[in-house]
Amino acid sequence: MDTKLPDKQYMKIGEVSRLTSLNSSVLRFWETEFSQLRPLKSRSGQRLYTRENLELILSIRQLLYQEKLTIAGAKSRIAKLAAATELCVADENSYLEMSTLLKEVRQELNELRNLLS
Repeated sequence: MDTKLPDKQYMKIGEVSRLTSLNSSVLRFWETEFSQLRPLKSRSGQRLYTRENLELILSIRQLLYQEKLTIAGAKSRIAKLAAATELCVADENSYLEMSTLLKEVRQELNELRNLLS
């Protein structure tokens, strides 16, 4: 499905249903099955999907309909992808912390060298 995703902050369930060619009942069911799929709800209780939600729905759709995985198989694959993404973010945060620490050490060493000169 090569549908261009809209550049909107929030989309209602009807719009997501049209974009993904899925019934709204399927989307509501997937919310109960996939813990990562949690659209926001307005004060009136209407579901508001983000772009990330829409991308996740398209991934689930791909896993279930094209790759023919079961719900359990799709859950497992989505969980593995989420874990890998979290590791990448953790690695990036560790890199930034280490980089900051190294800059501070370099600055202190330069200050010590200047004192000894």
